[in-house]
Amino acid sequence: MHITRSGGTLTARTCPAHPGWVSLMSQPQSSQPVFNNPREARAHARADKAYRKAQRPWYKKKRFILAALVLVVAGIVVVNTSGGDSGPTVTSPGGAGSAAQEANAQPAFPGATKNDVVARAGDTVDADGLKTTTTPLAPGDSTLGNTLCTTVTHDNQSDEPSTFSGGLDWKLQSPNGAILSSTFTGSDNLLQSGQLAPGGTMTADVCFDAPQGSPSGQHVVLLDPSFRFSSDRIAWLNTL
Repeated sequence: MHITRSGGTLTARTCPAHPGWVSLMSQPQSSQPVFNNPREARAHARADKAYRKAQRPWYKKKRFILAALVLVVAGIVVVNTSGGDSGPTVTSPGGAGSAAQEANAQPAFPGATKNDVVARAGDTVDADGLKTTTTPLAPGDSTLGNTLCTTVTHDNQSDEPSTFSGGLDWKLQSPNGAILSSTFTGSDNLLQSGQLAPGGTMTADVCFDAPQGSPSGQHVVLLDPSFRFSSDRIAWLNTL
């Protein structure tokens, strides 16, 4: 009897030319597992999926991609919020300069935070090269109701265009703590919305409603730009 062997399972067959001979023929084994029930098949599929996921290259894993995105976003925020080493500065009309409000200083008005830059009416605040000045509040045109107005000057000494909005960026905090948005009445030269090119200067008014009987005391003109990553507000204190 002549026996040959190759990979797989050996199968015995009788040779027709020599009935006394029995040959062992190999048959390839199946690579597919056999399961006794659907539950075993599902368990195997889950295990196989987990194995393939673990074998993926590190740069294709979701956790790495999410971590990379977080780092990129954090870098963008840091770049946009790091305007300078010393932060905004305040200069009085007489030319004296002072740093922004100290982090541990007592708030200069109700609701003030340690990030707010506090100045007096008439002071100039330099934030990343954009110098902004507001005049003391004064009564505006009262044709459609009493108003209080301040004249705002923007002087862009930075290397980039500066965005401004008279309708969105400016608010007035009254002595009783109410925060009012700017109004579209009170002056014929209201601050509009747009951009100021490097080296450009512009002057316009920002006005607020002042209903009859409004309380006297400290009024705070607030500049809180909408299109800026920094959370710092600029506050000018007025006493009426």
